[in-house]
Amino acid sequence: MYFLVSLHLLMRKVMKTFLVACLLVISSACGAQTFFETKNVSCQQKGNGKASYSAKIEYPVDGDARVLDNVREWICDVLEVECPKKLDESTFRSLLMDVSGRYLLDVVDMSRQIVVERSFEDENCVTFEAKVVDEDTVRWISQDCATFSKRDGHRLQADEIFNCDEKQIKELMWEYRGELPMEVGCPEELVVGNVGFVDGWIIVIGPAHHYTGAAYRLRYEEIEQYIRQGMSGGYH
Repeated sequence: MYFLVSLHLLMRKVMKTFLVACLLVISSACGAQTFFETKNVSCQQKGNGKASYSAKIEYPVDGDARVLDNVREWICDVLEVECPKKLDESTFRSLLMDVSGRYLLDVVDMSRQIVVERSFEDENCVTFEAKVVDEDTVRWISQDCATFSKRDGHRLQADEIFNCDEKQIKELMWEYRGELPMEVGCPEELVVGNVGFVDGWIIVIGPAHHYTGAAYRLRYEEIEQYIRQGMSGGYH
């Protein structure tokens, strides 16, 4: 009788251990599925005179469903084109070639270079950055940053990252302007645009000379007191 009871208790322990192991494997697999799979999509075409168009896009082909459509729509905004309802990798490649062709029909001796890349991702969010360079007799740069929450897919705004007012954000931008050429003389004249973060940095898009949008990179560890803390610590 004692042997049977001991065997029963042992079997229960083995089954419990097995179930815990299965749950850990399932949890790990589910967590892995939340991370984006991307493909590099690029095109390069020449037009009249010195006109050219080149683009290199890190395009999301799979990932968190709550985020995927919003990232694709943002990429279409960068390309200055309306986002189709269905936009898989093949459709996007065709769209990019169409955008390139239409650009070259309208310009002579102008060039456009576009780079979009995923610059940060963890289990809570994903960040993409964009840089567009237009050049003829002068060179204009447009930078943007977009961080999307995996909780519901929305794009993070300044008040979701910072715990200070806009005046303080402008002062931080001014302090961390680095080598950006300024068109204004004081932080009060800056404009706080889109925001996001990569590992160790907070990015704020604002004005600069010959930029339609410039990335101000604020070092997180030095401005931590102005950043909202995430539920599990850290800055998101």
